[in-house]
Amino acid sequence: MTASPRRTQAQRRSETIEALIDATIEAIAEVGYHRTSLGEVCQRSGISKGGLFRHFASRLELVVAAAEEVGRRHFAAFDEFRAEGGSVDIVDLLLFARKESRDPSNSVWFELLVAARTDPELRERLNPVAVTLYDNIEARAAAAFAGRGIPSDVIRLFATSALHMFDGEAIFRHTYPRPELEAERIAATASLYESLTTAETRADPR
Repeated sequence: MTASPRRTQAQRRSETIEALIDATIEAIAEVGYHRTSLGEVCQRSGISKGGLFRHFASRLELVVAAAEEVGRRHFAAFDEFRAEGGSVDIVDLLLFARKESRDPSNSVWFELLVAARTDPELRERLNPVAVTLYDNIEARAAAAFAGRGIPSDVIRLFATSALHMFDGEAIFRHTYPRPELEAERIAATASLYESLTTAETRADPR
């Protein structure tokens, strides 16, 4: 039997960081930001606090890294969605956005954004992560609908507004679920998009 090749130091480091970030995302999603202690993360990841501090200087550093990872996962999911080929259907895109908003990992964003409201240090560290997240989302939306006669700034506004709607829906549905409105909400938002397309085409008949 051939022995598996030994992992390099860089590989071990990468795997440790990945395990810590995964455990942080899992913990925040399951027990909330304030109950996600370093002890909780270490227990879930199987890594000691000493091992954690070799890679992250503080709990804040770790949760910011977790937020960045959630953003990367969203980008990867969208790129995979787009890679399936064909033109982008607005209803399919809205359903995809809703699914991503409801993904358990996205609750990390909800938890951190609420906590950042009263935590200046977290707010300062989270701001550039949020800017990167939304800039990338808006840029991807603009690229997906390029050539349809709608200015990119309108597409960016539409995409951001739809995401805020689905994020709010994802949070509120736990307290006051209204599934009977969900299909109607998709249809109404798609109709708004179509009206934007029509209005822009009339304004610029070229």
